[in-house]
Amino acid sequence: LKLGSISLCSQLLGAVKRRDKETSAPAMDSESATNGAVRRAPILLAGSVLAAATTPLFCSPFGDRPPVGTVLSRNMGAATPVAARAPVPQGTATGLRAGFMAAGLGSAVALIGAIRRSTVARNAQDRKRPLSKNVDREWWHNEETEDPTTLPVWQRDRRFGYMLLKRTMLEERRKGNKCFWDVRVIKSTEKACEVEVLASGLIGWCAAYHEGPQRLNVGDVVKMECLAVPQTRVNKERRDSPWPRPKRMMSAQPRFSHHHWIEHDKAVKKAQELVAGDIVEGVVCQHLAKGLLIGLDGKDGAKGMLDMNDISRKSSNHMWVDKMFPPGTKIKSYVVHSDKNNGRITLSTKEFEDDDHVGWMISFPERCMARAEEAVARYHDKRDSYINMLQR
Repeated sequence: LKLGSISLCSQLLGAVKRRDKETSAPAMDSESATNGAVRRAPILLAGSVLAAATTPLFCSPFGDRPPVGTVLSRNMGAATPVAARAPVPQGTATGLRAGFMAAGLGSAVALIGAIRRSTVARNAQDRKRPLSKNVDREWWHNEETEDPTTLPVWQRDRRFGYMLLKRTMLEERRKGNKCFWDVRVIKSTEKACEVEVLASGLIGWCAAYHEGPQRLNVGDVVKMECLAVPQTRVNKERRDSPWPRPKRMMSAQPRFSHHHWIEHDKAVKKAQELVAGDIVEGVVCQHLAKGLLIGLDGKDGAKGMLDMNDISRKSSNHMWVDKMFPPGTKIKSYVVHSDKNNGRITLSTKEFEDDDHVGWMISFPERCMARAEEAVARYHDKRDSYINMLQR
C-alpha cells in the first residue's frame, strides 16, 4: 500500500509540475508534445500491464487459499497433499495488490494527461495556421524551368500535371471563369486525336467531333478546354461483389475540346457588341434542360442562353416550349446581361409581355414579338419608377 501511494503521489506531483511549467513557459509545439506523449506512452502502458499481470501471482482473487501443502484435484474432487512453497501472508498480499492497483491507476492518469496535453498543443498549433483547404499551393503553381514536353513520356511528372489541371479548373470555376490550355497534337486517328499539355506535359485526348469544323493535324498548337479529369471512384464495387467489374484496357486520360474554344471566341467577340437592354434577333439552335440555345448570328455564330423561367411570366413545361419553338424558329430576345470576359450572353423574352397579356409569349409569340420595342420601353419606364420609389 505504501508503494502504491508513493507511486501515485509521484505521478500527481509530476503532472502538477508540468502543468505549472506549461502555464509559465510558452506553449510547446504540437510536434514536440506529440513526440513526448508517444515516448512516455509505452512505459506507462507497460507499467499498467505489469501491475495487472503480477497481481494474481501474489494473492488469490477470492481471498481464500487452500492449506499449505495441498492442492485441489478437479478429477478426484479431493485435496491431495503435495510439496508446495510457503504462501504469502494475507497482509502482504493485500498490500501488494493495492500497491499495484494504485501504480496502474497512476500510470493511466499520467497517460491520459500526456495525450490531453498533446491534443491541446496540436489544436493551438492548428489555430495559428491560416484558414485554407489544406492544399500546398506552392509546388503545383510553380512554373516549369524547362519545357516538360521535351522529356520522354515515362519521365514526366503525371501527378504534377493532374494536380495543376484539377486545381486550376476548380479555382476558375469558383470564380465563374472558363479555363483553356495550350496543347499540341501528337497523334491523330480516325475517331480522336492525342494531345499533350504544354504547361505540364500531361497526355490527353480529344474526340473528332470536338476538334472543330476541320480536323487537326499533327504538330498543331491550339487552345482547348478540359471537359473531364479522371478521378478515383468512391462508390466502386467491392471485391466480394457479384457484379462484374469491367477491366480498363488503358489508363484514363483527361478529355479536351477545341470546339469549345471556338465557340467561346465567337461569344466573346459578340458580347463586346451587345449592351444590356438591347433587342436582338436569333434562331433557336438547340433545346436544353435549362432552356433554349439561341444562335445570334445564325447556327454557326455566337450563341446566347434563354432560360425556361425567362421565356414568359407564366411558367410552362418543356413539352409545350418544344412545340412552340422548334429548332430553326426565328425569335426576338431581350439582352439581360452580356459578359465581355467570358462571353456569356443571357437572354429573355418575358419583358415582351405586359400586365394585360401575361403568358402570351408561350401562346401567341408572334403578337408579342411584333410589338417588342413598345413593350420593352414600357418595361423600362416601370422599372425606373419602381427604383425611384425605393430611393425616396
